Amino acid sequence: MPQPGEAAHRSVRRSVRATAGRVPRPPRALVPRDRLLEALDRGSRLPLTMVVAPAGTGKTVLLADWATRQPTPVRWITATSDADILDQLFQPTPPRLDQAIGPTREPAGRPTAAALDQPAGESADVVTVGTTSRTAAEAAVVAAAVAAAERAVEAAVEPELVVIDDAHLLPRSSFERLSALLTDGARDVRLMIASRYDLPLPIVELELRSQGSTLRARDLQFTHDEAAALVRAHAAGATEADIELLQQKAAGWAAALVLGAHAIATSRDGPILTERPVLDLLLGDSFDTLDPRTKTVLLCTFGEPDVTSRLATVLSGDKDAGALLADLAAGGLLVTAYGDEPDPATTYRYHPLLVELLRRLVAMNSDNADRVVQAHRRAAVYFEHHGDPPQALKHALAAAEPEPVARILLAHGPAILMGGDVDLVTAAFDALPDDYVETHPRLLGVRGLLRRLTGDLTGAVMDAGRAGAALTADAPCPEESALEADVLLLRLWQSRFGWYDIADAIHATRALRERASHPNHDRAVIGLERLAWLLLELAEAEILVGDSDEALGHLDDVLVTARMARHPQLVAAGLADRAVLELTRAQIRSAERSAHSALDAAHEHGLPDEYVVRAQLVLGLAAFNQLDLDEARRWHDLAAGLDSNGIDPNGIDVTGADTADADLVVAALRETLRTVTVIEDGQLDDARLELASDPPSSGPMPSFMVRDLALLRLWVAGLVGDRGSVAEQISVLESSGSTADAALAKAVDSIVAGDVHRTLGAVDESLTQPGGHPALVASVKAFRTLLLLRIDDRAAAEKALADLVNDIAPQQLLHPLAAAGPDPAFMDLMTRYAGTPDAHPFASFALDKLTRYHARCRIPAGYVPAIPNSGPNSGPSTPDPNSGPSTPDTPSARSLDAVVNGATIRFTARETQVLDELALGSSYAEIAQTLYITENTVKTHLMSLYRKLGVDRRSAALRTARTIGLL
Repeated sequence: MPQPGEAAHRSVRRSVRATAGRVPRPPRALVPRDRLLEALDRGSRLPLTMVVAPAGTGKTVLLADWATRQPTPVRWITATSDADILDQLFQPTPPRLDQAIGPTREPAGRPTAAALDQPAGESADVVTVGTTSRTAAEAAVVAAAVAAAERAVEAAVEPELVVIDDAHLLPRSSFERLSALLTDGARDVRLMIASRYDLPLPIVELELRSQGSTLRARDLQFTHDEAAALVRAHAAGATEADIELLQQKAAGWAAALVLGAHAIATSRDGPILTERPVLDLLLGDSFDTLDPRTKTVLLCTFGEPDVTSRLATVLSGDKDAGALLADLAAGGLLVTAYGDEPDPATTYRYHPLLVELLRRLVAMNSDNADRVVQAHRRAAVYFEHHGDPPQALKHALAAAEPEPVARILLAHGPAILMGGDVDLVTAAFDALPDDYVETHPRLLGVRGLLRRLTGDLTGAVMDAGRAGAALTADAPCPEESALEADVLLLRLWQSRFGWYDIADAIHATRALRERASHPNHDRAVIGLERLAWLLLELAEAEILVGDSDEALGHLDDVLVTARMARHPQLVAAGLADRAVLELTRAQIRSAERSAHSALDAAHEHGLPDEYVVRAQLVLGLAAFNQLDLDEARRWHDLAAGLDSNGIDPNGIDVTGADTADADLVVAALRETLRTVTVIEDGQLDDARLELASDPPSSGPMPSFMVRDLALLRLWVAGLVGDRGSVAEQISVLESSGSTADAALAKAVDSIVAGDVHRTLGAVDESLTQPGGHPALVASVKAFRTLLLLRIDDRAAAEKALADLVNDIAPQQLLHPLAAAGPDPAFMDLMTRYAGTPDAHPFASFALDKLTRYHARCRIPAGYVPAIPNSGPNSGPSTPDPNSGPSTPDTPSARSLDAVVNGATIRFTARETQVLDELALGSSYAEIAQTLYITENTVKTHLMSLYRKLGVDRRSAALRTARTIGLL
């Protein structure tokens, strides 16, 4: 049964609906054509065989007959109504989002009403690769064929035979990779491609090299003997004169021969071949010979691109509809079956000629038109009751009656919208009479949600206000409860931007949620999909006010409710939001799993952009915390909608990324990921510029965002030696309620006083306070291990490291280990511990990641001030690379302020260190080596110094610095 919401925006993998290995069933009256079968046998030994001929010439019947005769299976690629096993055949492990084939996805998953009226393929040749939409998604078919050939090469076996039928439906861009493969690796390819016209493939070049062959319409024409056999198979009483006249008019065309044979077999008035247009004559007379039930089935189903027995029964109201279609397919009357007859998944497809005839019959006959309307009415009721609202709405639209359309919109509009089928809902509202919504105000909520998703913010706000005014105080009924839920959905959305009081919206939604959870309340009054979306919006509002525990509970309810409703998009959205909350709690592995699950669902079914971007940003920050910096940058680029070539590589539409930035959570995540990648590139001034202001917010920022931004700024301030900013961010942590984090930062910062034992005591005391951010706690524990090494308490250091590894292993929180920097003593301790029999299994993995990280690290990785050596056996001081030269026991009293051209300018500690090295005549490389920073960072600090001093060269900088007392 089709699942609710299947009309969602399809990703690349879903938009190519294809099956492999299901060869169409040849008709019973099959005439073997040995000359063509032998030609295909010869062609099967070549890289490419093309069968190029118009519709109705018998391409598919010929290829299917040949395929069934082969000793080894032939891979047949064809279309089905609701299956997608192309990837299962060629890609047993479904690819992640970033491995999808093709740069874009379908804008809509279901064909429009206009698309349904287009010919879906051929009868005898009826196979389509893809839907009626012509996007880059269909390139997956070509990619599948290429993948089959490539695997054959790797396995050093004979390439398998692959048939691609109706290849003319592919866009031109899909043939680039295929052409390259045929040109460069032709020996490894065995393709048979059927098309109605020539394709942009190197067929001439291959033919000149004896690596390709082509069968054309003239080759497929039936000879006199073949035509006679075909006609007599359908009309045993046909005379030689009948066959001669029919062959003369049909000119060897398979479809015309079959139709003519049926007309001869059923004619009661003598010869029927006259001077009338052969197709009009043969189609009309052939259709007239069908029994009334078969006619009804065809008239009720011809608008569907693929027809199953169940769908034919629903549309026609005839319980034997499937059997009637099977008889037509077996007789070869322009209906082709795919699959075995007992198989309920067998699908039928009508030849374009038959579809055109049926369309004419409906247009010219009111009784036939009424049959079609009745079919759509039945289908709308059936699909609504069987959990497929998009299909129900599509058929209600086709029936062109306002009441069923309005009923389905009110009951299921939000579910269809969240499923991604915005175009379908738009078409439904457009189909209603002009004043219909005015006289049926309960539809205002659904229309407001539609306008919100389509970017009509003004219209959405207006509909929200009018929908709220339409609420009554009467006893609740299903329609009233649905309207109330829609109003709250819109109010929660408005509260993100300060257009509605967020506390009031949360309170009202919780009240409705409480009523919906009452044992006597029927959840169906609101609908599971609507309830899940409402809980999702409620959780997002609770995140904004900092109530993360309530938000997490409601997100769990979202997942349960959405799964009960079998709505994959709502499940994916809930997973994306849960990933954000798990990330804020430093549950890195859990956040990573949730985000991947969300993107897998997005890849499969489609997902609104804001949730795609959230999941991508979470994965980027998770990769950063796991020291996978290249992966972090890649996810950052994906969230920006760009790869290295400036195009979207992930197969999911992220054109709404800018719109998603209006969401405070997305903006904060984006700023955080962008900043940490800039820091890791050694661009500290750029990082400070990124953090100069908070993300725009309509109200107070959530406490976790305040905390995370303060910790980020604290890290940067420590890296550049800005003592004032360090103190300022500690104050921010204290004032925002993150007292445990403030205490941890203070304890670490006390090392500048030069007393290691005193700092160790402060660190131990700070670690006893509950509520510290897990990542900061782990960083401080890594710093504590360094302190113990400095005072030569190796046993305590070993125990501290073991405890630290045990703490970070469950969530693989690796970046805090980098807080110790590439300290030789710490790395030596890590190496020894990882080699012990009792070591945590994660220790070796962490050591490898840390070693690789430090080998490529451009800047110090954590905020750890320099640690002076202490203890009787401490030996010479080892400079800590995290803050440059070792800090002396007595802090320098050097001022960082100076008057330049009458203005007081403040310099950073790092800038003064660079200036000192500059005065010693050091080169950029020597300064970088001394201060443990990159040359690019040195240049960045110098540019800042020159700008502050108002100079443009080294000599002028040194002269001015001495004049104002900096040197």
